[in-house]
Amino acid sequence: MLSETEKAYCEALTALKQKNYPEAVERFEMASRELGTNDEFNLLYQSTRLLLEVKKELTATAPISFEEKELIING
Repeated sequence: MLSETEKAYCEALTALKQKNYPEAVERFEMASRELGTNDEFNLLYQSTRLLLEVKKELTATAPISFEEKELIING
């Protein structure tokens, strides 16, 4: 059986797979209480936070649609 931390981490990874970055960040925050000292976890968590902020900024400042931005970012 998974602990609450492990469950939050798994849910964060699932949210990332689904490109649901706000949900992923929220779940990473829950998992960070116990995994916050793990370097690999922190790299993934901080990268996701940065990606979310960049996407928010692009959405707020660029005149092109979100779908077009997604295409540009993901090739």
